[in-house]
Amino acid sequence: MNRAGAILDFMKKDIMQSLINNVMRITTTPSLRTTVMPQVRVGRAETTSARKPVLYNPGIVIILQGRKRGYIGDRVCTYDADNYFVSAIPMQFECETLGSKENPLVSITINLELSILREMVLQVDMKPSRERAIEACYATPLTPEILDCLSRLMNILAPASEGASQSIVEASVLGPYLLREIYYRVLQGPHGGALYALATRHNHLSDMNSVIDLIHEKYASDLNVEDLARSLNVSATTFHQYFKELTTTSPIQYVKSLRLHKAKLFMVQDGMNASEASEKVGYNSLSQFSREFKRMFGSSPTEEVAKTRVLYGLEPAELLSIS
Repeated sequence: MNRAGAILDFMKKDIMQSLINNVMRITTTPSLRTTVMPQVRVGRAETTSARKPVLYNPGIVIILQGRKRGYIGDRVCTYDADNYFVSAIPMQFECETLGSKENPLVSITINLELSILREMVLQVDMKPSRERAIEACYATPLTPEILDCLSRLMNILAPASEGASQSIVEASVLGPYLLREIYYRVLQGPHGGALYALATRHNHLSDMNSVIDLIHEKYASDLNVEDLARSLNVSATTFHQYFKELTTTSPIQYVKSLRLHKAKLFMVQDGMNASEASEKVGYNSLSQFSREFKRMFGSSPTEEVAKTRVLYGLEPAELLSIS
């Protein structure tokens, strides 16, 4: 490595350590916490979690320390201190987490807001390269520009989360602009075509996202592929093909998994028992719910809820999603 490269590497390590310190100021114990900006959450995990099902909302996940691996169809996405992860639509896949007490996994998650993406794409007339196939989620190298912007953002959010009045003001005034800059950098990245496709209407990803939004709204009711396909004016066969290409799962399996994820959240977040949660997400049979829950998560509802509470150390109101 030449002298210039060594200096850049040192600067990156210095910025990364500052980011880690700021996140650890907010997450003083293993937990997932919302900052004073609801779009930004920070996490800390001190154990290694085996491969398990997760549900990601649209967002950007930056791992400052430790590592995650997402198993998405036949792809494996590794996101760590060198690569961040983007999910353009709500995605279900399997993920493993690598962290320890000596080397905790430290993360920042930023929600994606479609309205801001659309405004930004129209404002600068972005036309990303068409050389890459569009993937609904991906891992890609963390750039110095994104790292710099994250550093400025967390320098505001960490003190603000501790109640520093000046930082609270700065978070409300400057925070939205820093988030927009991060969006811009991600859009300009090598995989920016996914977010561009999401923000522009009349393409498969945007169409599927509207259907997935509908599924998330009405997951507890009776949904069938024919009705979902009809909402896009395509055949059930074509709809099934498009859906599986983007989500790596069938529409019916997606709905079933979503119901089970939602039930888990209701049990952890709201203290519901398995019977109450299963009924709320649309199951008529508790025994069927328990069988399918254990098949998906590898544990009974009671066991899984207990493990989740220990793993994340979350207060009920802060369990927005498990990622």
